[in-house]
Amino acid sequence: MTIADQDYEKLLTEVINEVNAVRNKYDAFSQFTEAKVAQYVLERKPMASRIEQLTRDLAVTNAQRAQIQAELVALTARAEKFLMQRDKARIRVKFLEASRAYRLEQKLRSLVPQFLRSK
Repeated sequence: MTIADQDYEKLLTEVINEVNAVRNKYDAFSQFTEAKVAQYVLERKPMASRIEQLTRDLAVTNAQRAQIQAELVALTARAEKFLMQRDKARIRVKFLEASRAYRLEQKLRSLVPQFLRSK
């Protein structure tokens, strides 16, 4: 064998060894990937059911929140109505207390008992 043939065989052996090493790495990576995919599939099923349950719980919570919000709006409107009635009544009382007839009536109320006591 000539030196060129020896170099060629050595190079060919190195290439074959390198190809085997790459194939072994590929096989190891493939097994790793398959294991991770299998782990993902196994973990996904319980997570999917948990996500579905949480989604249903969230829908119920949102419905309750909407109901409470509607009740709050209704109660706020009702409270505003009562406050308006109170304010109107206060205004009427102030108007009546400021009238001349009311002041005259108050003066008479204070004078009548004194007049009756003096007799």
